[in-house]
This record gives sequence, C-alpha cells and structure tokens, in this order.
Amino acid sequence: MKLIAGTDKGLLVYSQENNGWKLADIHFIGLPIGAFHQDVTGQWWVAINHKHWGTKLYRSADQGESFKEISTPKFAKGTHSLKSVWTIESRLTEGKLELFIGVEPAAIFVSKDNGDSFSELSGLSEHPSRETWQGGGKGSKSPFLHSILFHPEKPNQLMVGISCAGVFQSDDFGNSWQATNSGLKSFFLPDSTIDVGHDPHSMLRHPKKPEVIWQQNHCGIYRSLDDGHTWVDVSDPNQKAVYGFDLVIDETDIDTAWVIPAQSDDLRIPHNTELAVYKTVNAGQSWQPLTKGLPPKGSFDLVLRDGFDKHGYIMVFGTNNGNLYTSSDLGESWQAISQSLSAVRVVKLLG
Repeated sequence: MKLIAGTDKGLLVYSQENNGWKLADIHFIGLPIGAFHQDVTGQWWVAINHKHWGTKLYRSADQGESFKEISTPKFAKGTHSLKSVWTIESRLTEGKLELFIGVEPAAIFVSKDNGDSFSELSGLSEHPSRETWQGGGKGSKSPFLHSILFHPEKPNQLMVGISCAGVFQSDDFGNSWQATNSGLKSFFLPDSTIDVGHDPHSMLRHPKKPEVIWQQNHCGIYRSLDDGHTWVDVSDPNQKAVYGFDLVIDETDIDTAWVIPAQSDDLRIPHNTELAVYKTVNAGQSWQPLTKGLPPKGSFDLVLRDGFDKHGYIMVFGTNNGNLYTSSDLGESWQAISQSLSAVRVVKLLG
C-alpha cells in the first residue's frame, strides 16, 4: 500500500514497511499540490495551483516514475478564467475512461480522451441561480466545485458539491441541473433554508448502498437516504462533532462514520486545543472522541476538505500545520508519520 500526501511544498509518496510508513519519494518539490487522483486504470493525475504560474495539470502512466504536463481545462472565451483545480475523479463507462475535474470558478469538465481535451458541462455553469453563488474559503472570491459523485447504476447521473451554492444533481450527464439541498441549513444567511446558497465541504456516497450519502457541511454533518435529494442533520448532540471539512465512512455499515471537527467556523482549531477524531456507529445519534496517540493539549491543527482517507482498517489524516497521522485499528489509536511537513491538502491511501 502507498500513502500519498499532497502538500503546499510537494507531493510525498510513502510506502508501508514493517507496520509503519517510510518516505519513498517526493514529486513537484516546493510546489503547491491542489489535487491528486489515481484513476480506475492506475494512472496518476496531479493538479498544481500556483499563485504566480497558475494551474498546471500532470498525468503519470507509471504511478510517479514520470509525469507529462497536459493542458488544463479552459472556459469558453469571454466567460471565466481558470483559477484552480479542486478535485479530480474518474470512472469507466462502457470500458472507456471518463475523467472529471472540478474547478474554481465553480464548473465541471469532462475528458473522454485521457486528458488530451476537456469539455465543460456548461449546463451547470449557466444554471439560473449562478449569480447568487458566493466564494467560500480563505482568499476565495468565487465559488468552487470540490466534490463529484457518480451513481454506479445510473451512468447519466452526476452529483456535485459547490462552496458556496450547495448540492446539485444532473440526470442527463450535465445538460440540466437541479439543486437538492432540502434539509440543509445555512446559519450564515438571512434565510437558513434557502434553496441555493449552502456550503457543503465534502460528500461521500456509500459503496454498498449508493442511495446513502454522507456530507460534512459548514453548518453540520448531514446524511441522505434518498440519493441526496433530502438531508438529515446528524451532528453531535453534544455540539463537538459539528463543523469540519472532511469525513470518512465505513465501507459496509451505512451508520458508521468518522470526522475531525474544529471548534467552530470562526475558531478553526480543535475543541479546547485537543485534537480528536470523532466516530459514530448509530448515524449520528452519538459521537465518541478517539484520541489515543494524538496530542492531548495545545494542538491548533485543522484538517482540510481532502485531508482524511480510509482503506479497510487503515486511516490517515494530514493537517494545515503539516502533521500527518495514521491508524491501523479504525482510529482507536494513532501514530505520527511526520510532524514537519507544510500544509497537507490531500491524503490518499492506494491499495
């Protein structure tokens, strides 16, 4: 197994050795990694969001032995300019690779020729509510698309999360879209239950029961049992596991999930500066902190929206302060892999 850590100063590759992790390689050293993805054919895709040189996109056919720069997606002339890539996803459709990229300003692009060209799914960009979308995130003045979900049984269905606009779905491969935010709340708006204007941070579809979707939102933790059309608040009744950016879920049990919350949206530090992973086994009726091996006090770490991953019993998360932690027992205990990295934007476990 490999562990990928995308940081503000490069892409780090760790290999699993003797029940531990060893740094095996560093790619794009000194450069800010915006997104990493291993596609369904085993290729690697890396996005670099550089504040001076703009966004760059790379493909590796040999899992990091070599990289080829490819052209980034482009908006239609006179519309928008690409600011950054937030997420990369892929799937096989009728045996052919489809690559999807979510960007800022919020839009989704698709490639059917292995990244040699991209087409914008303009139905989303031209949605009637577009003018009401807002920037979400530090330094962001425009909305961005950070989550892309596929339905394993419905190839024409696409679901995306946009900060700040909400959850949108298409049943015709992106030609038309509808907002599906019923049940979500946005306490930062005058009308908390508005149709469009929500701030999902990350979303995960359950691999065994695709109608079940978990969401970490700016305003709580939500779950849907009807394919993302309506949402139920499953935040911690004790108000500890509420605000955060990322989450992981159990691959078999639809009621089990883990989050790494912050104290609040204005105090983006662990509760009482005590770093903890919170777990629920009953769909949010209760949440229990898992802290063994994590710093007991004086932690100011924040886990960003793609900084937490799970593969079987193994978990890993990275923080904005450059700390990287792993667990081999579903979060019951944690060990530090490194505490000297730059901000960790992405972590991926590759089986």
